[in-house]
Amino acid sequence: MSTESDQVALHYDAGAFSSTTYQECVTQNNRAWDGLGERYYTYPAGQRNFDFTGSDDSESPPFTVVSKDNQEMTVAGGLTFHLDTGCEPDGGMLRQFHEDIGLKFHPVIDGDGKTTATWLEMLRFYIGHPLNRALAAEAQKYDWLALYNDPETRTRFESAINANLSSAVMATTGGKAYFLDFNLTLQKPQPRKELVDGLAAAQVAITQRQAVIEQNATVDEKLKQIRKLVDALGPDGYVIYEVMQQCLAGAARAGCPAFLPVPAGGNVNVPAPAAT
Repeated sequence: MSTESDQVALHYDAGAFSSTTYQECVTQNNRAWDGLGERYYTYPAGQRNFDFTGSDDSESPPFTVVSKDNQEMTVAGGLTFHLDTGCEPDGGMLRQFHEDIGLKFHPVIDGDGKTTATWLEMLRFYIGHPLNRALAAEAQKYDWLALYNDPETRTRFESAINANLSSAVMATTGGKAYFLDFNLTLQKPQPRKELVDGLAAAQVAITQRQAVIEQNATVDEKLKQIRKLVDALGPDGYVIYEVMQQCLAGAARAGCPAFLPVPAGGNVNVPAPAAT
């Protein structure tokens, strides 16, 4: 038996003329030699992943939860953890795990050192199910819009599940801490498309309403300025003032007088208008 840096193995005496009994734990990067019929059960050591993003190589699709205001949302993310592979003289927690659970899903490591489909089946049952229940229970405390659009709410949501996930998994394993060091990272929960579209439409309406309010405020300010000019110049004077302003700006269509520059102190001769 030869273990890699991310493997440990349990050795059982399983010869043709002996009963199957535990012998030893083979630690990482180690070798052991025995006679014919001996059995070794290899398990992964170090940090492991449970990916529930729904990608081709993930362990699970995203989970579906229902918010406090009864809206379905999908939650994707990743979970890291460790299998307790401490090699105590009596086999420790790893031996308990192997005899309680591991034998049902053997083998969990194939000849190339990779985890097998039975390992994945075990993870989905003992970690995926309690994770799904924890997400569903915590989501019931928040409205969908807060989970979707409020970073502080999402942080509380993720932290609460991280705090309680270990006990949720232990409830599935009969109260035994076979799995340790959970660290959950969630992506932004996603509501149904209709809700997102409705939220976008509402935001457009709010923006348009704000634009109308600002336009009305501009018109009101302009009317105040006109009233002041009418009070100072009179109605006719204001009309002449406005026409002159348009002429100076080049905005008047027709009827503007001609303006000629006159040097300071110069003489100007203005012909009298022809008699009519």
